[in-house]
Amino acid sequence: MLVFLVTVSSVYALEEGVSVPLVADQEAGQYYNTFSRLEEGVTIPIVADRSTENGDQGVLLNAQVIVTNGTGHVFVDTNPYTQVDLQGSARLAAMVASDVSGIDQGAYDFYYIIDISSPIIGGPSAGGALTVATIAAINKWVLKSDVVMTGMINPDESIGPVGGIPFKLEAAAAKNATLFLIPEGQSTVTVRKTVSRARGAFIISEEKKEVVDVVELGRKLNVEVKEVSTIQDAVLAFTGYEIIIPTYKGTVLTPKYLNLLEPLASNLKKEASSMYEETASAVPESKFMEEAKDILKKADMMYNDKKYYAATSSYFNAMISMRFAQWSNGYSKAVDKEQYLTELVDKVEKQIQLSEADLENFKSYGVSDVGAVGAAESRITAARAKLDAARKLNDIDEKISSLAFANERARTAQWWLTLATPEKKVVPQDILKDRAGWYLSQAQSISTYTLALLSESGDTGVIGGAEEDIRNAQKEMQRGYYSGAIFDSLQATMKSSTIIGFFGQVDSSKKIEQSSNAAKTAINEARMAGIEPTLAVSAYEYAETVTNPYDKIAQYSYAKMVAKTLVLLNSRAVPTSDTPAKPAITDFISQPQTPTPAATSKKLQTKIQVPAFEAITALAVILIVRRLNKN
Repeated sequence: MLVFLVTVSSVYALEEGVSVPLVADQEAGQYYNTFSRLEEGVTIPIVADRSTENGDQGVLLNAQVIVTNGTGHVFVDTNPYTQVDLQGSARLAAMVASDVSGIDQGAYDFYYIIDISSPIIGGPSAGGALTVATIAAINKWVLKSDVVMTGMINPDESIGPVGGIPFKLEAAAAKNATLFLIPEGQSTVTVRKTVSRARGAFIISEEKKEVVDVVELGRKLNVEVKEVSTIQDAVLAFTGYEIIIPTYKGTVLTPKYLNLLEPLASNLKKEASSMYEETASAVPESKFMEEAKDILKKADMMYNDKKYYAATSSYFNAMISMRFAQWSNGYSKAVDKEQYLTELVDKVEKQIQLSEADLENFKSYGVSDVGAVGAAESRITAARAKLDAARKLNDIDEKISSLAFANERARTAQWWLTLATPEKKVVPQDILKDRAGWYLSQAQSISTYTLALLSESGDTGVIGGAEEDIRNAQKEMQRGYYSGAIFDSLQATMKSSTIIGFFGQVDSSKKIEQSSNAAKTAINEARMAGIEPTLAVSAYEYAETVTNPYDKIAQYSYAKMVAKTLVLLNSRAVPTSDTPAKPAITDFISQPQTPTPAATSKKLQTKIQVPAFEAITALAVILIVRRLNKN
């Protein structure tokens, strides 16, 4: 069999387990300049749905999974071509399997070869089985030949719901399976069956819904049906090997972390209070000041509760509201309003340039604390994007709102540099660039996969914030802000992954607990590796203060991703004798309300939309009813 696996810059011809690079360009020839013999890998049965004249039927296919040393590529070959969601399942399988196995995905290549004998209904139901096979290939474990599985793989290692389970069970039984694994909660499912009856010379077909007890159906077919909730459960059933999920009972918000965050939070508490008093005296009836007052009250409560990062986030939001109130009031009183707006744009531009200068000075010694540098680069990129957007806006309120956000967002870059904990080693730029490109590619792939799943479910919406994160990461790659590109890419991956985890009927409380424990464990592992993962701990702390299940899970997941990424990057660091100097926090400067008083001020009617410091827009994730009926 000759299989062509195509990447961006090269084509591989795989024959009899040998990988031969066919050079598509000079760069490809340099990049793939070695030959590697592919091992036999692992073969696992996967079940799918296909449509026939008599309705849906199950079909049993074989997938071969091969894992070799490499650079993080995922190759998928199907004959014939299938929908993007099967390819997305394979990419997600590689990511989850690497995480479960404790390996660096970027150090391996993953090959998924699936022979599809007949057209199948698109769907991610092979994800769980592909992940099991990938874990087995990594660890060189043997799979039991009489076990078959159906179920999505979720990024949090849980098994997600699928459709067509009775049809798939029948296909597995026909191939002598003795154990059939299904997602938790799907022992009883509703399927659609086509019923035909004769009426005179005509055959009338109609579709009817039928409730099926899958466990009872299995008994009739001499197949044991068993629910599995996690990939660890599935691996145990297939291999007999138990993967123990570590738990961490210690404190996440340690004294070291609190002592690092407290000075910044204390400074911002004083600044926000002073800013409020000054602004309130100038614009006492502003509704934005009422909003700021409420935010400050909550921020002070968080500060007193030693939730310093969450408090800092709230002070940030309050400052945006107050800055908007100041500048709107100034605009209403300005004689030359165009000149006033020009001065505001210049003021924001100078603040961004000041933050950029501090960042470049900090990085001149090399990138030691990747988390702090990445956070700073991400915030500068967001600030400049907002400023660029503000320049093009015609609506005055929207323009001033964007300028207020851009100004304060740029300042947060300086705040993050003050939180850096540099060590006597730096991560080389080539490592950061390579990793940034890889994480960006991963984010784009997972985003595309998520959009495909949403589209199949009938939801034509977008992934809240993920597309913007990817755009920012692309800008950062071009600018050389590789640390920022890494963490913006992780943000996008986290948002897409969290949505996938909400498909079907979800036990939010269980997922929150699992994601919290996973974040704790990852943070502890980073500390055991000699890293204080401030960016990860801050996300964990923020998750503790929000109530929306999506936001909590998303922030816990981001904390886990960041902690693991910091450990990986730190392992590539090299010694240095230089120590970067932290910038001073920009002090609060009184803002002139207006260059020249006008006759009267106008009352603003629009409400400012203030983006949270790290909060993610919560999505209302629908139950994927149509999807479960057809997959």
